[in-house]
Amino acid sequence: MVEGLQTVLGVELYIQSDHTYSCRYCLLNRKGNEIHIQACKTLEGSLVNVIAALPKAYPIALVLTGKGLLHKNMQLTDDAPLVQLFQQAFPAIAPQQFYIQFFKQEAFGLLSIIRKEGVDELLDKLKLAGLKIYTVSLGAIHSVHIWPQLNLYGNSLHYDGHAFELDEKRNFIGYKIDQEARNSFPLKLGQEPITEKSVVAYAAAFQLLLHQKLQMVIADVASVNTAFIKEQFNTKLKQRALWFLMALFGLLLISFASLTHFNQQNEKLLQQVGAQTASADQLVLLKNNVGKNEQLLKELNWNGGYNYGWLLNEIGQSKPRQLTLNEIRINDFKTETEKQDKTPQIKITGVTNNLTAVNNWIFLLKEKKWVKTARLTSYQEDPEKEQYQFNFLITY
Repeated sequence: MVEGLQTVLGVELYIQSDHTYSCRYCLLNRKGNEIHIQACKTLEGSLVNVIAALPKAYPIALVLTGKGLLHKNMQLTDDAPLVQLFQQAFPAIAPQQFYIQFFKQEAFGLLSIIRKEGVDELLDKLKLAGLKIYTVSLGAIHSVHIWPQLNLYGNSLHYDGHAFELDEKRNFIGYKIDQEARNSFPLKLGQEPITEKSVVAYAAAFQLLLHQKLQMVIADVASVNTAFIKEQFNTKLKQRALWFLMALFGLLLISFASLTHFNQQNEKLLQQVGAQTASADQLVLLKNNVGKNEQLLKELNWNGGYNYGWLLNEIGQSKPRQLTLNEIRINDFKTETEKQDKTPQIKITGVTNNLTAVNNWIFLLKEKKWVKTARLTSYQEDPEKEQYQFNFLITY
């Protein structure tokens, strides 16, 4: 599968002048956010011997280096099309006969080419041997993705015959092949040492592992790139089908569990309905009886269960000294509304020369548990006596 690759084999095939190969491969494994090197090896000899020794079970990021490759550094001034750049770099060569790889960073670029004929023959042999080639890169420029991990010092980078010139921000300026080019100190990926011969293969595998997050540097090998895109599509399709089947299976389990639950609930409800039907007549009789008793209590002027003497004692104890009570009437219903509602109530009439005392008494009464409401219904000033006559209502 492609999306979410976990293990990838990076393979560098260095084509030597005697048509033998120097092969460096690096097997990377991803666990969560960490990438680990599982193995790094070098193979020498004929293509048959190299292919026989390569692991066959992993997706391969192939890199071609050595004989047959041409590289051209370019300083870019505008966004010229690739055909125009090719003509500028190699004016005497027909682009149809070559696979092309173009890398651009800021105002500098690197154009790499190799003849299609030899590459196609090589890819056919690798495919017949059961190797799954997912990408093809030319040269070492794809290693730009791992430069931030390398312990670089200064404005140049050298490893295994590859020489890069960088600016102060470690951006690409130029590249050249120098067989004597070696780093002046051991290379490290973070804190993990890595040999110079393994860098190109490691970078290829790293690029493929993180292909969804990186701008891949690969050649325009249509057969490989198309197969890679199809593999991505098929993987996504398979994943969606798997998620669909899992969701469908989950829904079936939920449906089965729900059906079992509702069957059990239905049986309980049937039992309850039977019991409720048997006592329905008794419930109707009970409601009628309760209604009649409530009506009877209203007709008997039930005072809410409180003794009149106790109510008068509560009123007398809480009354401020500034108030003089003239009349107290308990459940004296006058209006039609009061007669119909028959809410237990106490009507109080009195006089005072201090209305604040009346308000304070209302607050005191509201704090008593037996009082539902207490409010001043009216008051009137008597100028001759310099007093106020007040009326207020207590419900309980």
